[in-house]
Amino acid sequence: MGGGASKHGLSKSQVQKFVKETGFSESELQFLFLRFNALCSNGKTLSKKDLERDTNLKSNPYISRVFNTMPKNGLGDVVFDTFVKTASVFREGQDLKKKLKFIFGLFDFNMDDTLDADEIKLMITSFNPGISEGLRDEMVNKTMLDVACYSRKSQKDGKILSDDFVAYASQLPGIEKLLVLNFASDVS
Repeated sequence: MGGGASKHGLSKSQVQKFVKETGFSESELQFLFLRFNALCSNGKTLSKKDLERDTNLKSNPYISRVFNTMPKNGLGDVVFDTFVKTASVFREGQDLKKKLKFIFGLFDFNMDDTLDADEIKLMITSFNPGISEGLRDEMVNKTMLDVACYSRKSQKDGKILSDDFVAYASQLPGIEKLLVLNFASDVS
């Protein structure tokens, strides 16, 4: 974890560094640090197995994708610095476009800066795990059409471009509220 961190808390210099880099308050950072340590079986780094052991996180469809997209150390684990910087993307007051680009990246599996119908299908299934196949396919087609109509550009080989996705999703009602981590109930 570096910089004088112990399993029991962040050093003053680390807190100052992360406040500056992420915009989290000191209490939010301490909460995130305690949560990170509670998840880590070795107390230092977060592994995929650590996430799979936590029943709340295991059922979250995004956790695996978020973990897969985070930079790892040489052992394939995530360090606290990476964990807190990733969480900061969804901090209240953070730029909506930055959040939407992050979400886009979670589902752009082939990293070609587009989403095809299969990637949109995975996104919709993640948001609505119990959705019927018929309704899901209808939503995929509607989403592809809506984004194309909204952007007024031709799609790239029937795929949604990153900028078009961000522009379209930015105008959806309630999207800002949906993409905020709220620690108010967890942080004293």
